[in-house]
Amino acid sequence: MISEDKINEAIKDADFPKKKRETAAAIITLGLERFREYEKNWYYSHTGKKIKKPQPSHQTKIGRYDQKEARTILISALCRAWMAGTGEAPTLNHKDDYDSKFFRFAQNIMAREGIGNIHVHLEEYWSLRKKTAGNGLNIEKGRLS
Repeated sequence: MISEDKINEAIKDADFPKKKRETAAAIITLGLERFREYEKNWYYSHTGKKIKKPQPSHQTKIGRYDQKEARTILISALCRAWMAGTGEAPTLNHKDDYDSKFFRFAQNIMAREGIGNIHVHLEEYWSLRKKTAGNGLNIEKGRLS
């Protein structure tokens, strides 16, 4: 789990303007809270407490739960924080160059949160957003948030 200090360090390393760093940190913190909440499958009892099994006889499946939805929440928060902090749309790759500043920023936070295959997850998010984008949106090539 990434700490508040590491979030601020990642924002500083991404060269966010000083005036907008606090706003970006708040967006990322909220996104991380939601990510952690949806990362595991929780059930709620009749009293409102979070429990792992709804009944004692409930059998949970072995292995990890699919965390695609949780990652989508986190990546969306990172994109919003990038747009709020820098004022520009995030880009994932440059055509003939290394990864973009946004990718390095997202990688820094996602890796410290324990997410692997970051490039694959970000590209999957980009392609899904491009598919679901409405016809009325003006999308530049490679720029989607």
